[in-house]
Amino acid sequence: VDKILGLDFVIYGIPDQPGQIPDKFYTEAGLHWFRAGGAQMGAPNRGWSWGEMEQRWQSTLSNYRTARKYGGKFQLLLHDLWGTDFTDESKTWPGDNGDWSNYDQFLTVIVQRIIDNDMIAGMHIDIWNEPEWGFWKRPQAQWLDLFGRTFRRFRDDPVLGQLQIIGPSLSLPPNASNTWWTNFLAYVVANNTAPDHYSWHHIEALDNSDNDLQNSLVTFEKLREAAGAPKKLININEYLNLGDELNPAATVWHLSRFERYNVPGLRANWRGGANGSHLRDFLASLLWRDDKSLPYHPNGDWQAPKYYATNMTGYRTGTTGSSDRLFDAYTTVGQDKVRVLTGVRVKTGTSALTIKNLSAAGLPSSGRMAIQTWGFAYKIPETELAAPTDRGVATHQYSNDEITIAIYQTEEDWKTAWAFELNPV
Repeated sequence: VDKILGLDFVIYGIPDQPGQIPDKFYTEAGLHWFRAGGAQMGAPNRGWSWGEMEQRWQSTLSNYRTARKYGGKFQLLLHDLWGTDFTDESKTWPGDNGDWSNYDQFLTVIVQRIIDNDMIAGMHIDIWNEPEWGFWKRPQAQWLDLFGRTFRRFRDDPVLGQLQIIGPSLSLPPNASNTWWTNFLAYVVANNTAPDHYSWHHIEALDNSDNDLQNSLVTFEKLREAAGAPKKLININEYLNLGDELNPAATVWHLSRFERYNVPGLRANWRGGANGSHLRDFLASLLWRDDKSLPYHPNGDWQAPKYYATNMTGYRTGTTGSSDRLFDAYTTVGQDKVRVLTGVRVKTGTSALTIKNLSAAGLPSSGRMAIQTWGFAYKIPETELAAPTDRGVATHQYSNDEITIAIYQTEEDWKTAWAFELNPV
């Protein structure tokens, strides 16, 4: 068994005002990967391409400092500082007509500000987010040139040369028929610009089999090896789709995948609000308050990561998800007990959870087991869940060094994640 990774993370979700969200909501949920760049600010703060970057930079700097307050790592979103959320085809884009001068000046300013503000610790450079989705309005080849140019600007800098670089941050997971992937890998091999972290997103529809780390990792490795690209770390820097997965059941399903494959992931943030006011608040829908005069309260999607970070200490064990890829579990052996956290990818019905080799965790190989069940219920992001719901203790007879229990995702609990604590009787 390996030591628990303790993975949890958000994209945006941090207010620009330092200290606005109480410390406990960061620390108790173990949040330690963050990603931001001042997105969704309207005029007069639409980004560098409009000559309006200052407030976006100040937002980014504030978010970085908040991340570092909690020992977090930070992914700097260059495309948001540039201002692609307010830039259409009619604007000038980096490299238009072979002219990179404005973009080079932009990078020079960013590099100097990182140095001047002592932002090296924990900093990661995400070169350009989701170019194929809509944050790039020029040919693919021009984006590849941008990637290489940006990589070299940071890697060759005498002060920032050791910063970790992330890319391509495509919205679509790897697929052999996707030229954004195949051409990217060919480009980084030809130009020696492979990022330190290969990144992509898992935010597609559930019926897309690529939209599952279990499959996308296999596909990526095949593409990487075929291209001759170097092996690097993997980072899923957005996960959870808007339509189905904003709930604890799906969150835990993904966390189980991340733990199994030793891959970090960052929770997608679908909030907006005037000038991105909701995007840059509420820890990516983990918290809510109806107005600024009220304290923040957590929902079930915060309580599940809290349990994951706080209670599931010790050592993780090997797990296997269901054959239909809709149910998964994460298990730890702590000094006091064995704990199992389970989630489903948006379905009702009954799942069977089998825990084997109990004696390896110091439990009797047969007898009676009292299992405490906790529920992380959820309705909508605004619904408070002050604590996990106590679903009681059930005693099970077992033998042959294993125990099987049924998990019910009813119409009432289809968004609920579950924790099970094993206590021999």
